[in-house]
This record gives sequence, structure tokens and C-alpha cells, in this order.
Amino acid sequence: MTYDDAEWHQETVDELGLPEDNAATHIGIFYAWMRAHGLASGTTLWHGVPEPVPDPHLDLLDDRMLTPGAYLVQRMVGQFDSGAFTDEGNAFTDATYSAYLDAYSTVPEVARYDSTYAAPDTWQLYDAVAPVIDALYAQWKSGR
Repeated sequence: MTYDDAEWHQETVDELGLPEDNAATHIGIFYAWMRAHGLASGTTLWHGVPEPVPDPHLDLLDDRMLTPGAYLVQRMVGQFDSGAFTDEGNAFTDATYSAYLDAYSTVPEVARYDSTYAAPDTWQLYDAVAPVIDALYAQWKSGR
């Protein structure tokens, strides 16, 4: 199951006259947070290989050499699905991704733009959004 895909947001991004990669920022931030908290599987699918394999490029994200959205576009074809996460990561995503999207739009560093898609794909934005995901995760964990 695909949770989110930059292509699903592309028409809106195009209508706003924004760069197409802006459709991936919110998705990449969520994935980067999941990775930083041990909830990402750390694997990827390769054409012709029947099983997921360890992603050899995770250091680009872990070391902040690529921004979250750029990593998602370049290494994950702009989307993530259930294979991107651990069992706990999938349970958390299933339960809270919609709430994350709602909360993302209220983060001051995002809300100051006319559209959430205009928020820049930067590590500063990730740092501003991460506490929101932290809170969602804590709330989710306490309710389990």
C-alpha cells in the first residue's frame, strides 16, 4: 500500500507554478523522521531482485547530504509504501499520517506560505516539523 506519492500532488504544484519536486517535501520530511527514529526498514526494491535489499544510499539522508524531499525523489521515486517501514512504523503511519498532514500545515514555518507546497525542502524545515511528529508519536505510543 502506498501511503503518499509526490505524483498525487503534482497537479496542484503545477497549478501553483512551483517546482515539481515541491510535491515531495512533506512526504520526505515524514520519511526522514521515521528513518531517524528507527521506524524505516532501510531497504529498497531493485528491478529484477525479488526481495528488498539494504539501501546503500541511506547515508545521504542520515548525514543530511540530501534534503528529505530530494532524497525521496532521487532514491524512492517520490513515494513511500508499507515496504519503507518496520511493522511498528507501518502501524504508526496507518494511525497518524492523516493527522500529520493536518498538523504539517499549521507549523509556522509552513503556514507562512500561501500553500504548504511552497515551503522549502530544507533541513531547517525538517527541524521545525519534527517536534510535531514527535508529539504524534508520543500520543500514539501512549494510546497503544
